[in-house]
Amino acid sequence: MIIADVRDVTTSIEDHMEAPTLEVEMVLDESTRFQQFLIRHRGIKDKNAHIAL
Repeated sequence: MIIADVRDVTTSIEDHMEAPTLEVEMVLDESTRFQQFLIRHRGIKDKNAHIAL
């Protein structure tokens, strides 16, 4: 079976796409952010809380 090539070779090639700008939260106090992480981690590590889920 012969298949004809029907691609348009004269069209321009798009090599990029527009992407939205992401907003990044800048943290000035790393210790506060780390403390929040530890609180969440301890909550996940809590066996009773885990069983309740």
